[in-house]
Amino acid sequence: MSDEAPAMNAVVFKKPYEVSYERVPRPINPQAGEAIVRVMACGLCGSDLHPYRGAEKGLREDTICGHEFAGIIEEAGRGVTFARGQRVAASFTTACGTCWFCTHNLSSRCDTVQLFGWVNESGCGIHGGQAQFVRVPHANGTLMALPDNVSFDEGVLLGDIFATGYFCAKNAMSALADSQMTPAEMTITVVGCGPVGLCAIISAKLLGVGTIYAIDRVKSRLDMAAGVGAIAVAPGKSPLDVNCAVTQSGRGMDAVLEVVGTFDALDLCFQLVRPGGVVSSVGVHAHDKGFPVSPEQCYDKNITFRTGRCPARSLMPEVCQLLQSADIGRIISHRVPLSAASEMYRKFETQEKGVYKVIFDPWA
Repeated sequence: MSDEAPAMNAVVFKKPYEVSYERVPRPINPQAGEAIVRVMACGLCGSDLHPYRGAEKGLREDTICGHEFAGIIEEAGRGVTFARGQRVAASFTTACGTCWFCTHNLSSRCDTVQLFGWVNESGCGIHGGQAQFVRVPHANGTLMALPDNVSFDEGVLLGDIFATGYFCAKNAMSALADSQMTPAEMTITVVGCGPVGLCAIISAKLLGVGTIYAIDRVKSRLDMAAGVGAIAVAPGKSPLDVNCAVTQSGRGMDAVLEVVGTFDALDLCFQLVRPGGVVSSVGVHAHDKGFPVSPEQCYDKNITFRTGRCPARSLMPEVCQLLQSADIGRIISHRVPLSAASEMYRKFETQEKGVYKVIFDPWA
């Protein structure tokens, strides 16, 4: 980087278990369809931990991390409908807004989809949002105008974890639509009480679910789940015993929401769900080589299994409306400068007590 090149502060990936706060070249001169966003808030997501732990390989050294951000339009390229100074939030993946998938509410499978914060070893991909500025391809489809009554912190949550938690809960509810049960009569369990799990609990409450149980191996996360409306299953207590105690004749849960992304978590879901029930999974199972149940077992139990990457940009207007009824800001445990990134990655990765959702302020 020359002395004359415009620079910015950013968090970059170095190697497993090492990220670095550095001065790097800032994006300039947006091309047609692109916007450059001045980042006012950005998040640390559980998905950021996959390359951080070395479990997900192929991320190029010095890639700017992060896929959750909200901010202000700094520059707009030709054809971009957003104006300089406009407040915006981004989905965690890009969306062209015009392909078949984008126009059919499946923006996560856009023909040109890219994940922010992922540049592969060949140099293909886009840098992330844990920085003071970020280049946004397909700005018209990827960005959403942020209402004045929605904070930048809330905008960060809209573009990924709140949309994903809502997607998980909504998938379960829509699959149960023919069950002749009202939402108030339903009993569900959320497996995993990290930030997405907490958002799934909040979303299920907003959708009217009557009884929600929460399972996690970390007591402080269970306490947080109880604070947003779930009944915490105490560590060491068998979830299967809970099934028998709270459901008629031990029939099982109407739906189980899985947000962990491990074989054991998904296996537990299939144990908990009742015949004719739903397992809704948004955990990233990139490293599991098997599946806990066979097609025959699913058939014999009449199970509906729903999964997939959340189409966040398709859902953002819908979940933005829900903000009027949801205090999702309460799950933010830390708001810190970007310079604290190395410490916060470590604390989040080890599930240190009290660390739930971390928001970075690039200008602190």
